[in-house]
Parts: sequence; C-alpha cells; structure tokens
Amino acid sequence: MRLGLAILLHLMLIRPQHAQPDCGAGSCHPALGDLLQGRSKQLTASSTCGMSSPQKYCIIGYLEVGLEFAQTGNNPFNVHIVHFIFILFSGIDHVSIRLDLETLFQFSHLILTFKTFRPAAMLVERSTDFGQTWKVFRYFAHDCAASFPNISSGPAKSVGDVVCDSRYSDIEPSTEGEVVLKALDPSFEIENPYVPYIQDLITLTNLRINFTKLHTLGDALLGRRHSDPLEKYYYAIYEMVVRGSCFCNGHASQCDSMQNLRGDVFHHSGMVHGRCICHHNTEGFSCERCKDFYNDAPWRPAEGTQDNACKRCNCNSHSSRCHFDMAVYQASGGVSGGVCEDCQDNTTGQHCHRCKPSFYQDPLKAISDPQPCLPCNCAPEGTLPEGVCESRTDPALGTVAGRCPCKENVEGARCDKCKANYYGLSSSDPLGCQPCNCDPLGTLPFSVCDPATGECLCQRFTTGQRCERCLAGYWGLGNSLYGCSPCDCDIGGSQNNLCSLKDGQCQCLPNIVSRQCNEPAPGFFFLPLDYYIYEAEHARPLSGSAPLGAMQFGQDSDLAVVFRQPSAGRAVTWTGHGFARVPSGAGLRFAISNVPFAMDFDITIRYEPEVLVIVAIQPAGIFLGQHCKNKVLSQEPHELPLPATKRIAILQSPVCLEPGTEYFVDVYFSQPSASDKNSKSFILIDSLGLIPRIGSVENLCSEKDLDEYQKYHCIEIASEVGPHVLPEACARLIASLSARIHNGAVACKCNPQGSLNASCSKLGGQCQCKANVVGRCCDTCSAGSYGFGFHGCYGECLCHPQGSLSTLCDQVTGQCSCRREVDGQRCSRCLPGYFGFPHCRPCPCNGHAELCDPLTGECLNCRGFTAGSHCERCMDGYYGNPLDGEPCHPCMCPGAPTSNRYFAHSCYQDSQSAQLVCNCLKGYSGNQCDKCPSGFYKNPSSPGLDCAPCPCNNNIDLTDPESCNRVTGECTKCLHNTHGPNCQFCKPGYFGSALNQSCQSCRCNLAGVQPAMCPGGDAACLCDPATGACPCLPNVLGATCDQCASGYWGLASGKGCQTCDCDPKNSQSNKCNQLTGQCPCKPGYSGRCCNECEENYFGNPQMHCVSCECNLEGTHQPTCDKATGACNCRAGVTGRLCDQCGRGFEKDFPSCPQCHLCFDQWDAEIAALAQTVQGLMRFAAKLEDKGGRMPSCDMSFKAFEDAISETERILRHPVLSLEALSVAQMDPLHSSPFEFPDLNKSIEDIAEEANLVFELLQQKIHLHQSFQYLNFKEAISNIRKHSEVSLLAEQRTRGTTPVVRHSEYTRNDALTMLDHQVLNTSSVLQQLRMIKSPDIQNLNEKVGICGIPGDQPCATAACGGALCQDSHGLRQCGGPDCNGALPLSSEAFRKAEETAVMLNNLTTQLQEPENQVKSIRKMAEDSKLKGSQFNGQLETAMNQIEVDGKITKEFIQKVKEFLLDESAPPEDIEKVANYVLQINLPLTPQELAGMLGKLQSIMNHCEKYKLNNKRNKRREDAQTLLVEAEEADNGILLQEFTDVKRKYTILQEKLKNQGPPKVTLEKVKQLKEEAEKLAEETERKIKRITDLEKKLQELKQTKQDKAEQLRQLEEQVIAIKNEIMEQESKYATCKS
Repeated sequence: MRLGLAILLHLMLIRPQHAQPDCGAGSCHPALGDLLQGRSKQLTASSTCGMSSPQKYCIIGYLEVGLEFAQTGNNPFNVHIVHFIFILFSGIDHVSIRLDLETLFQFSHLILTFKTFRPAAMLVERSTDFGQTWKVFRYFAHDCAASFPNISSGPAKSVGDVVCDSRYSDIEPSTEGEVVLKALDPSFEIENPYVPYIQDLITLTNLRINFTKLHTLGDALLGRRHSDPLEKYYYAIYEMVVRGSCFCNGHASQCDSMQNLRGDVFHHSGMVHGRCICHHNTEGFSCERCKDFYNDAPWRPAEGTQDNACKRCNCNSHSSRCHFDMAVYQASGGVSGGVCEDCQDNTTGQHCHRCKPSFYQDPLKAISDPQPCLPCNCAPEGTLPEGVCESRTDPALGTVAGRCPCKENVEGARCDKCKANYYGLSSSDPLGCQPCNCDPLGTLPFSVCDPATGECLCQRFTTGQRCERCLAGYWGLGNSLYGCSPCDCDIGGSQNNLCSLKDGQCQCLPNIVSRQCNEPAPGFFFLPLDYYIYEAEHARPLSGSAPLGAMQFGQDSDLAVVFRQPSAGRAVTWTGHGFARVPSGAGLRFAISNVPFAMDFDITIRYEPEVLVIVAIQPAGIFLGQHCKNKVLSQEPHELPLPATKRIAILQSPVCLEPGTEYFVDVYFSQPSASDKNSKSFILIDSLGLIPRIGSVENLCSEKDLDEYQKYHCIEIASEVGPHVLPEACARLIASLSARIHNGAVACKCNPQGSLNASCSKLGGQCQCKANVVGRCCDTCSAGSYGFGFHGCYGECLCHPQGSLSTLCDQVTGQCSCRREVDGQRCSRCLPGYFGFPHCRPCPCNGHAELCDPLTGECLNCRGFTAGSHCERCMDGYYGNPLDGEPCHPCMCPGAPTSNRYFAHSCYQDSQSAQLVCNCLKGYSGNQCDKCPSGFYKNPSSPGLDCAPCPCNNNIDLTDPESCNRVTGECTKCLHNTHGPNCQFCKPGYFGSALNQSCQSCRCNLAGVQPAMCPGGDAACLCDPATGACPCLPNVLGATCDQCASGYWGLASGKGCQTCDCDPKNSQSNKCNQLTGQCPCKPGYSGRCCNECEENYFGNPQMHCVSCECNLEGTHQPTCDKATGACNCRAGVTGRLCDQCGRGFEKDFPSCPQCHLCFDQWDAEIAALAQTVQGLMRFAAKLEDKGGRMPSCDMSFKAFEDAISETERILRHPVLSLEALSVAQMDPLHSSPFEFPDLNKSIEDIAEEANLVFELLQQKIHLHQSFQYLNFKEAISNIRKHSEVSLLAEQRTRGTTPVVRHSEYTRNDALTMLDHQVLNTSSVLQQLRMIKSPDIQNLNEKVGICGIPGDQPCATAACGGALCQDSHGLRQCGGPDCNGALPLSSEAFRKAEETAVMLNNLTTQLQEPENQVKSIRKMAEDSKLKGSQFNGQLETAMNQIEVDGKITKEFIQKVKEFLLDESAPPEDIEKVANYVLQINLPLTPQELAGMLGKLQSIMNHCEKYKLNNKRNKRREDAQTLLVEAEEADNGILLQEFTDVKRKYTILQEKLKNQGPPKVTLEKVKQLKEEAEKLAEETERKIKRITDLEKKLQELKQTKQDKAEQLRQLEEQVIAIKNEIMEQESKYATCKS
C-alpha cells in the first residue's frame, strides 16, 4: 500500500502536466494548469502604479539609476500567460496580491519572478472558505529572526510545518530573481494523500501574497540626492505562475466551466475550470457526493487502483429514492448502508424487502415481483387484538408467511383452534381457550384432554376430574412412571395398610420409623429369631430319673461350668461364657418367664457332642390367656437326639406359651451307646432357646411369605451361633414378626460403660461393645478378660502358663491363681528371695543378702563390705575371703578408705609375706601410697601428703625423675620443641600450640622475608609463634612469603616484589606473570607492559593498534611498518595487504611468476592512458570548484537523469535476445514475423534516445560553460552535488555505444532470419489466414468450451470464448457460473490438486498413529518377554522353596526323634540344643540348608552313643508313643510338637524312677523348652514360606492377567491399524 501511494504522489505532484483520462481502472485526476489563465479580474493588488496614467519609476542596474515611465493600461495582464511588469507604489513595504477562485481547487506550486529585487520579507497565505479564514503557507525573509521572530527558520520536520525560508530573499540577483513555493515538500514521503491534513495543504479557494519589507541599498540613510530616495525601491513582478487543477477527489479526469458562477464570462484556451465532470457515480463541483439512488455505500475519494465508486441502492424495484445511513452501514459489517424511501406495492424496510404490517409475502413470488404482498386472513376469535400476520417465511427466525399472531392458548395458521390440553375457543376470552389443567403426574403420557369438555385421561391407580389424586391404598402421585405407588406398609410394623397420600407414610407401631414402618427408631431394634436364649450355666441341675419313670439314672448331680475364651481366627460356636458340663443321666431345669406373645414356639438346644435328650415342659402356674387354653401341654416327654455332627437340635413339636405364665423346661441327658452303665460320660450344654413360629401369628404372613420362610431355611440360619448372613426375605419377615409380637421395636439398653454408643444393630440389637466386652448389651467381660468399666475390659488375663494354675483370672481384680514360690497378678515372677522364673530357686548370696535379681539371681544390697553377684568377694578398699567365712577388713593406704588420706584403688594381702600391698592412685607410690612418683611434686601448702602433677602441659618424660623439680614443680626438661617454666611456649623458630604438642619449625621463603629474621645457616627463621606467619618484604604475600601480591612480580630479587606496570588500556588485567612480569595483553598489543603493537599490527600503542591484515605468504619480516601499517611485500607481490601479484607478474598468488617480456610495452601504453585519465579527473575537479548552481538548472538535471535511467532500462531489457532468436530459428511456426512487428521501431527508438541523451549532455556542458559569469557562490553547492552525477552520466552514455552497436548487429541478423522464415512459412501463413471467426463461434455453439453455447461476440459474452480477450489482453474463457469444458476441466484439475495435497497430509497424519501402533506393539512384546522371564524366575524360586521346605520338615522330624530317644545321653542332647539355640535363622534358603546340614552331622555323630539295656527299654516305649503321636495328625507341625511335649513328660516321669540327678532333669527340661521354641520359630518360618508361595501364585496369576490384557490391547491396536489402513485405501481410491 505504501508503494502504491508513493507512485500516486509521483504522478500527482512531480509530473502534474499529464492528466489521467481513463477513470475505469481506479482513481483519475484532471491535468494541472496555470490557475491565473482567464482570471484577470480575480487577481487584485492592494497598491499598483500606471493603471490610470503613466507614472515614472527607476531602474537600478550597474550602480546607475535610470528613469522610465510605466504605462500598463487598464489590463496589465497578458491573456495567454501571466508575464507582466507589476509595479507597486514606491517606498511602501506592506503590499499584498490576492487571487480569488470561484470554487475549491487543488494547488501544486507558486513561482514568482521579480523584475527588481526580491522582497526582503514576505509570506504566502491560503483560504479554503472563500477568504473568511486564512492560513500561512510559508514565510520568506532575508533575516527570519528579525522579520518573523516567532517562526522557526530551520528545515521542516513534517510536511505541514510552517517555517521561514531565507533562500529566496537575498538581495542578489537584482533582477529576474525567483520565489518558489511547493504545496507539498518533495523531501517528505506521503503515505496517504487523502488524509484531511494533506487535503488541507493542497486545496484552496483564495491565495494571498503579502510583501512586508523592501530591499534597499542603504542610501535611504544617506543624504538625499533626489526628492525622495525611496522612489527607486518598489516591488515589480515580472512573471507569476500558480499551478493547480480543479479538485475532484479522484473521481474525474476533466473539468468544465462553472456556468455563470464566479469568474470570467468567456472561456480562455488553457484555462483551468472548476467544475468536475464526475465519474464513479458521483456528482458535485468536486465530486464530493454520490448521485441520487447511489447511496448504498459511503462516499469516499478514489485512491490508487480503488475507484471507491458509489453503489446503487437495492430497493427491489419498489422505490426510486434512497439515502445513506452510517449506522445501518456499520451494522451490516460494511456491506450496505442505503435506506430506501417511499417503498411502494405494500412493501417496507431498508431495501423494500419485506411486506408492510397486515400483509405477507406470497410464498410463490419473490420480493422483487410487482405484486409480492398479500393481505392477512386471521380468525378474529383466536387472533390477538390489532395483531398482524408474519410477513415472510424465514426458517432461521422461525417465521411463516401469513401466520397470524394467536392468543396464548390458540394455534393454527389462522388462529382457529385451541392448543393441545385447552378447550372452549371464544372471542371473549383474552387467552382464547381455557386450560384443561390435567395433572401431568396422573395423566397418561402424550395424552390430551377433550377439546370440548376438558376431561383428562388418567393413569393406573389415579382418579379425579384432572387425574389429581391416588386411589385408597396408594400414594405418591408422580413419584413413579406409573402414577401412584402402593403403600406397601409393613404388616408387622404398621397398624394397617393405609398411608398418607402426600408422602406415603404408614401408621407405625411404637418405636418404629420409616415410610413403610420397617425400620426401628434410633436406640431401638427388632428382636432376632433366637433372642429368647437361656444359658445352661444358669440352669438348675436335676438328678434322679427321667419323668414318668421312663429311664433310671444315677443319683449324682455333678454340674460344672466349662468356660470358653474366644481366640483370634476361631469362630465362636457358643453363647454366654461357656458350657454346662452335665453327666449322663442328669438333667437341667430351665425357667421361662418372659414369653412376649401368646403363640407357638420351637425349642432348640445347643450342645457338644452326641447324646439323647428327653424334654419335659410344665407350667409353674395356671394359664391366664385364651390362646393356649385349647392346646394342652403334652404330659409325655419328648425325645430329641443330639447328633455329634451338629451343634444345635430343634424339637419338632411346637409348644404353645402365653405371657404372664412361668414355665419349667426339664432336660435329661443320656448316652445310649454307653455299654458300661457304671462308667460316666458327660455332655457340654450351651443353652436352650425358644424360636417363635411365624405361622401361629394371625394375619401376619401370606402363603408366599411362608413359602419363602421355609425355602430359605430361616429358622436354621437364624439359630446358628456366631456371625451369619440372613437372606433378605428372612430378615424382612423376622423384623415384621418381632414388631408384631412385641408391639413395636425394643429399646437397645446398651450398657453405657461397656458400649461405644447407645445404638445397636437393627435386627438382633447387638450393641457396639468396647474391647473385650461381650453380651448383647455389652455388660459383661469376655472369658479371659477382667475389669469391666468405662474403658471396657482389660485384655486377656495373660496368666503365665507355667506360673499359674489356670488361664482364667478374677473378672474383677484380674488376679491369676499362682503356683507355690510364684507371685504377681499374672503369676509371672518369683517371690522375693527367689529367682529363675518359672523354676524359682532361693537367692545364692552366701548369707550376706536376702534379695537378688529375679532373672539373673545377682544378689542385691550385700552386707559386711562384700560385693559380687553372689556377695562372694570384698568390695574395693577392703580385703578378706567371704566364701570361707573370713570377714572383710579395710585397706590402710595409708589411711582408711573412709578417710581423706586414702590414695589407692584397692589392696591385697601377700600370700607369702602376709604383708598388705596397696594399688596406688596415679601420683602416688610406695607399698602404702605414701610417696610422690616421678613427674609429681609435693604441694607445700597441703598439710598432708598431697602429690600434684608437675604443670608441664604433657611436655616432659614422666619416667625421668629429673624432668621437673620435686619441690617447686618447675619443668626442667621440656620436650616437643617447647620451653618455659611450664613448657607452655614453642621454642624460637617454631610455631604452633605447646599445649597440644604441635610446635613445628617455621618454613619461610628466604627470598621473601627480611634478612634479619632469617640469619641463615642452621638457625631457623623467626615467625609468628601462634600462626607461623613469616615477616614478608614489601608486596610479598603468603604464610611463608612465597608469592607476590596481585599486580606485582619479581620475588627472586630478594628486595620485595615490584609493580607489574601493565598498560591499563592495552592489557586484560593488571596481573602479570610473577616470574617474568609479562602482562596479559589484548589482541594486537605486545611487550612486557603491553605498550607496543603486536606483530602484524601498527599504530600508536597509546591510542590504538590496528591490524595490518597483511597476507603472511606475500610479506617479508617485519610484516608491516609499525607506524604506517604498510605491508612489506616481497618481490612480485603487490596490493595493500600483499595478497595479489604485482604488475608484470602472473596472477597465480602466492607463487606469482614473472610475465612475458612483451608486458612492458603494453604497460607503457596503459600508463599513458592512466595519466590522461588523471588529467581529466583534475579538470573535472577544477570545474566543480568554479561551478555554481542556478535554480533553473535543477529541472534540466532531473530530465537528464530520467533520460539516462530510461536508456539503461532499455539496454537492460532488449527487445529480442540471442536466445530468443535461436529458439525462433529452431521453431519456424512459433517464430513467425508476427512476433517481431516493432523490432525496427524499437531499435530506432533506442538510437534516437541515445542521441537525445548525448545532446542533453552537450547542452549541460554548454550551460556549465555559459553560466561561469554568474554568481558561483550561489550555485557552488549544487554544482558539487551534480558534478559527480554528470561524470557518471557521461560514462554511462559512452557505455551505451557498444550496446547500440550490438543492437544494430542483432537487428541485421534478425532481419535476415525473418526474411528466411517468411519464405519458409508462407504456406503456414496461408493456412492461418483461412482460419475465420465463424469456425470458432461454431465450435463455441456446438461444444461449449467456455460456458453456455452461443454465438455472442466477446464483448457481451458472459463466459467469453475461445479467442476472446479481456481489457488487459488476457484470455477470457470461463467464469464463476460457467460450465464449459475448459472451466470444468480447470476446476476438476484444481480439485484434483487439492485432493492430492489432502491425501499427502492424511498420509502424514496416518504415519504418526502407525508409529504409535508399532511402539505399542514393541512395548507389548517387551512386556511379554519380561513376563516370561519373571514367570521362569518365580517357578524356579517356588521349586527351590518347596525343596527347602521338605528338607526343613524332615530335619525337624529327625530332631524330634532324637530328643525323644531314651538312649541319647544328656550330654549329646545338651550339645544339640546349645547349637540349635545359637542359630539365628538365616535370611536365605541356602544358609538355612547349611545350618540344617551342620545339625545333621552333629546328630549323626551323636547316634553312636547308646545307654544300657534299661534305658533301651525306655527308648522303645518312647518310640512306640512317638509312632502313635505321628498317626494322630501328620499334617500340622504345631500339633506334632504338642504331642512331643506330652510324650516327653511321660518319658520324664519314667526317668524319675531311675533316679537321675536333679541337675540333669533341669537340663533336660531346659533343653526341651528351648527345642520347643526352636520348633515354633521354625514353624513361623515355614508359615512365612507358605505365605510367600501364595504371593508368588498371586503374582503369577496377576502376570497372566496382565499378559491377557496386553494380548487384548494388541488385538485392539491391530484392529485400529487395519481400520486406519482401510480408511486410507478409501481416501486413496476416492471411495465413499
């Protein structure tokens, strides 16, 4: 866009003399002209002379004053050109000239040529409102600061800046001086010439020139030689040019007269008229508005190739007037802004595009039809008042032509019927129809009411006029898909089957909630079926015979309670605390007094193991109720077998019980299979239960319910002890039964101390008990626990099995029942004075203590100065022998241990001399510790013997008696390089810490320290005694003075380090090499201080070193001159960089061999030519210095440059190249003469233009020579600027000569070839002439190449034709709506190319999924391979574990056999047991196998030892018992070890008869216990191995599942890939 605007400005402002006659290709503009032509009466001046009569005026020239008379007459202006002498009154400074135009014109530039001096100050103004307001164009002044002090005199910064120009106000020249003003400064680039501020600069209606100051020669200040010296100074204009054109906004190329408006009456030739002849549907003097009915788009000026023509309004042939509306135009997105006026034919709207109210568009006619609208036909009773029908059909808006606006409840195109579910169409009803108001919840879906009566169609169980309510027994209208739902009140928990119609709430019994009354209230529950349980522990024992004398039993009444303690992992199969142990023949009496409801009950008995039961039931009083009155209890006893395979038995015959009556149930037990009547057998009875019979309750269950009750075995499941899951049918019926017989739900009554909260289970009432609390109400501690309270019950009693007589404890205190010599709440420790639980023994303290450690037996609080674990020795400071009864005596060293003169650790009595010997403390010596040893001295201030160590800080030899003074303690022989009275300092020449024995010799560098501090020889240097720092010379650093400070060097001098003195500018830093002092130089610098230029660099090092850049292959050393940088080239090499061969040498650098001898002759000639050229250049330089510039030369130079550029363009683009000629020669048909019709003319034009350029150049040179007499000072700057351009143009012109000559040769060759081709192709040309237009038209008619067949000419054919061309000379065939062969084939080819691109993109897109599929497949294969490897590892590990487990079991079996063998000696048993106890079970199966192998070897070694025959017999008995134990259970290792323990007890009892020693028995017992521990630990390891096997199996199964998932995923991926390939194939073959 910017380039286009620049071209436009060039056409408009730079070359305004050419108009644009064609307005069809974009903007067009009238030609520029002189606006003064024909407007003599419109040019006025404020002061003139010679208008009415002759007046004299002076001519000043060559310092002489002449006197002439002026007679200009009435019209001083020439008609054709404004070329006149306009003399104003003399001596008047302020004079103005004004040009008044009749309309708005476009202004280009103003040129004033003065006959006298140009004004010393003037300004030019313009007006765009016919002189009402004025704006200054520019100020001109010889001295801008004095004449216009507030106006800037600098160059303009923008195109619209108003500045003062001093170029055109100089006193020279005295005549024919010019003042030039351009409307737009050409130095600024205008992007858009139609912006308002640019239009304001180039348009005007009035122009005014104000002269404000005259130029004088200064004689006005001298004495007057004439009457008035100012008479000779005046303004005289010789020529005035005002260039411009009529302003048409780019919509006209010609203008016409204003027709009797302002201005001249006559038309003058060349006059610029002011009224535009408008195009682009515009009108007005300046084409400033659109024509009538062309207002569909906003008016805009034409710009470049955009004509911005006004658009015709679209009123659909229903109006002839319109106007533009900007709001409508913006709302349409810049598409249409024309608004039609006075629409006819019952239409309205912006484009008359819709029908008026009460009319609608005929669906069969377009809106442009002459009669498109029809009147509405609406039913008045159903149409809204004053409603009109919809005007047209629009699916997007949902409108239908002719549809009337109906009342709210009316529908139909004419509003003539009620809507669905409405009735009673009436004109008096404002809504049209009345609503039926059918309840949607109770009405059938998709049903409508009767349009006459409004009756609704109801769903099932729904009634009412509007289907608004449910039938009795139903509720919840709309809560389900079927209308109302049945109440479904629980038959046991509700009073009846009626419920609330609103929420369906049934009428519940007490303490029952929920809608159906089937849930207990919070804190209440439904009793389970086996709720009425009577524990056998609480029953009364019976003895004697069974009732009615059926059987005779013994008279004993042995009844004992067997408590059962729950254990983890074992199901609880009993109720209460345990069982009642009843002997055969005895019985139990259960008292029943809490019957809740008169009904039938089933009696159940829970037991262990098989026995025959006789049950007798009798009431304790008289029946009070009527229910069981007719059901007399049978007097016959009921026999009930109790099989051993079951744990519960149900009496088949029900019994009827009533509330308020107490019953006794007597149960007698017998063992039918007992053969010995004198022997007693026992049975464990848990409890007796009453199970209500659900069928005996009236109006409770239906037949279906009873069938389900029997089908799911509800009684059997509910009677089971422990956790069980009831079927939903059983739970529902049992809850209903409980609610009925108990008149609602029963309170939970959870014990607040034993339960977690007050809630319980809904069915069963089990409260949430705290830890170790049991019972439905959580009110009892479980067996084996104690201490019932708010915390629950304390855990298990934990009575020690070896220290207690029973595993149960007191449930209140938790105290266990202990054995003799055992104490503690859990019987887990020995009594005081005993140790070694569980085998408690008296404390072995030799009579010197009563108590000892309960575990180790170590004695506590030994008396008589004794010590030791058994009080077996004397304590330190005493001597004697407590084991022999000798008391302990104090050691006198030299004082008693209790005195402050005891200086020994202990003492002893020499066995030979019986003398007391003391073990002295450090610092004392002698037999009685009464002397000071070496290294110590006696403290004179101490009254007694007080030996103090010499204060020498560990720097003396303590074994040397002369190391310190024995009296004063002064150190005399210091070690470790120390000295001082206490050896507290390092020696001179040493440093460190004497207290830490770290004094070391000073290590100073002799070159870096003061000479006085290092005397030399064997003497060490002196340094800081604490840090070792040496005294360094100036600028020397380091603890040993071994390095220079930063920026210094020269340590070896021995005088300190000297500064580096690096050049701060040329060095990288001030740090130099400490040995050489070399500074780090920047590139290009060298020297120790970087103060010299580097090799191949030159310049002043203090300023800057520049690279010589000399070629090293072409230079000698030194490479270049350090001062000038000139490279030192070797022989045969030249160039500034010595990088090329010199004159006289071949161009083969770097070898540069010498040229042939003939070179010298040519070189002389070339040197002469070069000298000539130098002379020409000097001549041109002199010409430049002497030259000046005239303003009139600028246009000539510009014309020369344009002509030279045009010549270059023609030469760069010849008419015909040699390649084109060769092609023409090869192809005669395509190189016909018709292709070169203008060749001769082009060559002639080139020659003419070249001659013209040459002539212009000669004129330019002539002008330069002729203008030398002018003032060169004024033109010197321009001549210097254009001199170089002139020389370059001359060189270019000379360069055109060979090109023109070559063009001439080309032309001659082309003519020859053309003549030859004319002769060879005459027959072809004859055939071409025979081809006529009708044939092409016939082809168009028959085939339709470009579109619709026809014989229309190209100018009117919409689709063009085979030989048609458009306005640009391009082929015209086809178009948007043309279906000819060529456009269709072009469109097909374009779509084929687009399809190919899409297929390529699709292939690229499909490649990525294919890569992903390949990646997933590879991952699946890797996972499968890893899974196979892991599977192999798992199988190997599992096999190894199985083998190791088998070996372990075999080894344990062998250990058991060995420990139970009577023939094994106790020593061997002890040896095996000790080794087993030392084993820490290894972490790996290999280590475990190794340990087992060692044990096996020990056992094999021990098997050779046997005992005597008596013990062999015992061994055989033990082995027999062992075989019996193995037969009992071979599967469980724990049970096997239990049997071993029992058999070992028997073996121990038998060994007692043998009378072994007590110690041996204890050892065997201990070994047995340790073997049991080993077996338990081994069993745990085996269990861990089993768990590991299970985990391995689970991992294997998981692996198989993952493999299956991967296989399925792979199948899915393959399927996806196949589908993608299929889709790709479809796209590739264009199949659907």
